[in-house]
Order: sequence, then structure tokens, then C-alpha cells
Amino acid sequence: MHMLFLASDELEGRDTGEPGLQVAARYLAVQAEQLGLQAIDKDQDFLQPYLIAEKGYDREKSGINITSADGAVELSKDPFYIFPPPAGDQTIIEGEVVFAGYGINDEENAYNDFENIDIEDKVVLIMNRAPLNEEGTETLFDNDKWSDMQNFQYKLRYIYSQKPKVVLMVMDPKSGMQSIEDISPAVAKYLSRSMGLKTEDEEKDATAGNGPLFPSMVLIHRSVADNLLASAGKNLKDLQMEIDSKLKPQSFQLEGTSVKIELHMEGNDLEVFNVFGMIEGSDPVLKDEMVIYVAHYDHLGTDGMGGVFNGADDNASGTVALIEIAEAFEMENEKPKRSIGILWVSAEEIGLFGSQYFAEHPLVPKENIAAVINLDMVGRTKTEEDALSERSGLTIQADDSVKVIGGLQSEVLMKINEKTLKAAGLVGNYQYNNLTDPNRYFYRSDHINFARQDIPILFYSTGTHRDYHMISDEEDAIDYDKFLKMTRFCYKVGFNVAQHKGPIEVDKPMSTW
Repeated sequence: MHMLFLASDELEGRDTGEPGLQVAARYLAVQAEQLGLQAIDKDQDFLQPYLIAEKGYDREKSGINITSADGAVELSKDPFYIFPPPAGDQTIIEGEVVFAGYGINDEENAYNDFENIDIEDKVVLIMNRAPLNEEGTETLFDNDKWSDMQNFQYKLRYIYSQKPKVVLMVMDPKSGMQSIEDISPAVAKYLSRSMGLKTEDEEKDATAGNGPLFPSMVLIHRSVADNLLASAGKNLKDLQMEIDSKLKPQSFQLEGTSVKIELHMEGNDLEVFNVFGMIEGSDPVLKDEMVIYVAHYDHLGTDGMGGVFNGADDNASGTVALIEIAEAFEMENEKPKRSIGILWVSAEEIGLFGSQYFAEHPLVPKENIAAVINLDMVGRTKTEEDALSERSGLTIQADDSVKVIGGLQSEVLMKINEKTLKAAGLVGNYQYNNLTDPNRYFYRSDHINFARQDIPILFYSTGTHRDYHMISDEEDAIDYDKFLKMTRFCYKVGFNVAQHKGPIEVDKPMSTW
């Protein structure tokens, strides 16, 4: 019932700042009250409010000016997107323009769009993808790393080493796309705003000082690219056909042509909520300490084309598991020695902001938090479809395997984890429980904000699957047998930590790593 509601289309993907997330917060607060949890927040309503500082593009004030060699100036109001999002309220980028084809330097295929051009301190215009067949359906190179939108990750490594001012990227004509909006309105929406945790200092928020560490990439409309190239008597379609037919670069500097990109941002504060309730422990001394369960209840919203990112596994599963765990603790005839906290956090998907706020403004003294147990995606099992999926980096666990992260700060916590896994008939997969894993899972969920406060953590997940961050992450794909095993196991881990007679020692605080 809880899963069907939280992962329903009516909540519209529980996006930060949207009504669906607020409905989910109220729903969880009602569950906490009905289960009998204690509210210890100021208003006694289980809600911990905080502010997200949102900045969005002001399209009226923003635009792209193209100055031709004859001095003519043309203003474009077609949407553009700067990545990474700029930190300031106003961004101006201007300079001379160089066309660099697909923006590829590939020794394996003896192809280099930069062979006879200098791009240092220039504005570099490139197309997405790579040289293509006549239909534009296959790349002419013998590898697939250039074939989709993610190819900019390969391209920019070399381009940035040549110290350009900025990179303009446009959809190639054979794609049939005019701009990123044609591919994904949701991505366009994401790129046109930035969000950060608002601090007590009104003049400073979490986005301040987080400007790009490298030259920006600007996604532009195809009409802007054609207007730039028109000053040289060329257009993008003909240039692409020339490159593809001869498999030779057609790069050149647009003599006398310059571009000025001006972006203005407007700010807005969003009030969002964490939801927190507690169950008091039974020991007159140890009840002052608390074991906190945490799960994020937000997700990605809609795709702008009628689809909803329902986020059943990510992370309605962890959210619902906490409801069931809270009910189980309330039904215990004798409560565990330490108190239990149930914390549902928001804004995980946009930067772990809810857990950051709670970790920095805990509703119980920080020194009294014995451990934090994070549940994020605990409702799926590896299937044949996962095994055959072409998505890279999937960590979905099969059968009775559990992805375990944490315990590195506390030997006691790790031993409790291992003992409880064995008793539950589950197997811990510790492959990702390190700081050097290239996917950085240790840093990618809400537990990290508590670890940074030197609070020992455990993080459990059944792993990322073929539907991760897709609109296909729906309730009917949940494996309820695995979900039940995971929820019972996580309950028992927290119970055993809360019952531990000795201190939950922090042998290796993260601050010393």
C-alpha cells in the first residue's frame, strides 16, 4: 500500500520543490504519528523544514550575440544551457570562434579535428557524436564510445588540455535534433537551474564558490551554429556531409566572427522537509544514545514528455522499509536499550542536501548518535534482463547478496553487521566499500554526510539495475520477497546495534582518513 502510493503517478516523481514531494512528506509525517513515534522537532509535527536556494535561467535577459566580420550583430534568444551550472547570478562568455567538426582526437582511428587549428583561448564549436554513415544511424569508427550523448566525456579530456575559453556543442544535423530539448526536456530543465542548501548566512549558499573547475560546455540550438557558420558562407549540414563522406576534418577559424553568451539567473527559496520521529530506548543510561535509520524519499520528477520517474526502488523502497521497521520496533514488548530514530530525508537526488542539513542541525545531540543505517534501493534482485542490459556500471545483487558500504570507522559496527548478515542467511558484497572505487558509491548516498561528522555508518542496497533513474522504475518491478528479507535484516542490524552493551567505538573517524 505504501509503495503503491509513494511510487504513483499522482506524486509526479517526488521532485524537489514540486507538490508531489510535499505530499510525500505529509504522508510520512502521518505514518509516524499513527505508528506512535515521538516528535521532537520544534512544532511537534515530525517535520524539519529547511531552505533550498534555487537559481533558474532568466530567459528574457539572457541571449547569444553573434558579431560577423562586417560588424553586423545578430541576437539569438534560442535556449542554451551551460554545464556545469554557473555559480553567479550573471555569466558572460565571449571570444573568437573556431569550428572543430565533431571535436574528436582519436589516434586509434587516425582522425584529429584539431590537427591544423589553434583553439587556445577560443570559443570552440563542435557537433555531438562522430563521423556517421549516410543515414546517421552508425558511426564510421570501429568503436562505440562516440555514438551517444555521453561522448563529450571522451572529447573534453583532450579539448580542455588545449585551453579553450569555452566549448559550444550542437546536435549534429543527421540526428534530426535541433537542441537538447528535443532529446530530453527533463535534462533541459535540470540544466536550466541550480540548487544548493541555503545556509544561515543570507549572503552565501552551498552553490557559492562552486563554479566550474574547467572551461564550461554550452549546449546551443542548431540555428545558433548555422548563424555562426553563415559568416563564412557555410552551414552545419554541408560540413557534416563533407566530413562524413571523406572521413577528413573540415575545421577552421571563423575569421572576424565572435560570439557573446550572456546568462542571467534569478533566485528563489524553496522550503522542503525532512521527516523525523523516535522511539525511546529502555535502558535508563543508553537510551540517551540513538541509532538512526535514514532513507531519502525524493526522486527525479517527470521527463517532460508525459513520463513519470516513479522511483519505486529509488527510493520508495527504502522509504517504505523505514515505515515497516518503525512499526516493528513499536510492536516490541521490550524496546532495545538505545533509542531508535527514523529519518526520511529529502533532496538527495540534487545533492544530498536533506541529510546534510540534518547532520549539521541534528534534532538530537550529535555526540549521542551511536550509528546511522542508510537504506537506498533495497527492493530488487538481479534478473536475466539485468544481465543482458547494455547499461554500464550496474551493481544489482543476485539472490541473497547485499551491497554493503560502511563499518570502516568502527570495528564494533562491522562485526555486528557481519554477524547479523550470517544469521539472516545473506551474503555481504563489500566490493564497493572503499574510497577508490571509480563509481564512488561510498560518497553517493545520504550516509556520507554523517560519516563526515565522524558518526559511524552502514549503508545497505540491492544495487543499481537496468531501470535505475529510468521511468521504468515502477512498483510492479519490485521483488517483494527480496524486499522483505532486506527490511527484516536491516531491522535486525539496528536492533543489535541498539542492544550492544558496550560503546559503539569509532576506531577510525573519517576526519582522520
